[in-house]
Amino acid sequence: MEEFTYIEILIEDKSGGILVEKIMEKYVMDKKNTAYRIHSFKGIGKIPLKVKKISQIKSKKLLIDLPMYLKGMSASLENIPGKKAIFVILDSDDEDCAKLKKDLIQMYQGLEISLQVFFCIAVEEMEAWLLGDNEAVLKAYPMAKKQLLQKYVQDSVIGTWEYLADIVYKGGLQSLKRNASSYYEIGMFKCECAESIGALLDIRKNASQSFNYFIKKLDILCECR
Repeated sequence: MEEFTYIEILIEDKSGGILVEKIMEKYVMDKKNTAYRIHSFKGIGKIPLKVKKISQIKSKKLLIDLPMYLKGMSASLENIPGKKAIFVILDSDDEDCAKLKKDLIQMYQGLEISLQVFFCIAVEEMEAWLLGDNEAVLKAYPMAKKQLLQKYVQDSVIGTWEYLADIVYKGGLQSLKRNASSYYEIGMFKCECAESIGALLDIRKNASQSFNYFIKKLDILCECR
């Protein structure tokens, strides 16, 4: 009998959650004994300085709540048979990726839990995963600016969601900012891109290294390829 695999995914915002849902729908399509659950937060926050004194008050910020969630999930999954892991997916924004990864691992080690945790950091933002598949972008937005899309340097730190807006939004980023009366509407645009492009992504053909790292770690857990 094939072993069951259970995956918990923690991600910093709603649009990221939508994108990862689209990716996971494709990933588990041929995996009958793999289940996952996605937890979307409302921002990223900072890693707590003292991870052993964990508050039970949820801030709804990914990094602030992360030690509490990791310990809680580890305890709840401990006696469930099969393979289990937590994936933490976040944007690097303007942080140094290597230092951020080091700090996350140090925090995880300080918790002294046995459950396997994978930290997947998108450079600079998860919109880079959308821009890693030009074909999906153009299928979702046939009127997208092809020349601007082709000029994009994968995983570059340039203001990734803004660059995507310039490519796919009618009139570009400045038009989006004029039409959006609040950051909520910008968030809705990000969610729309995650839904529309994410549904068309080829998860085995993406130019983003951080995207491929996520898929590789899933494969290791699920013993694929």
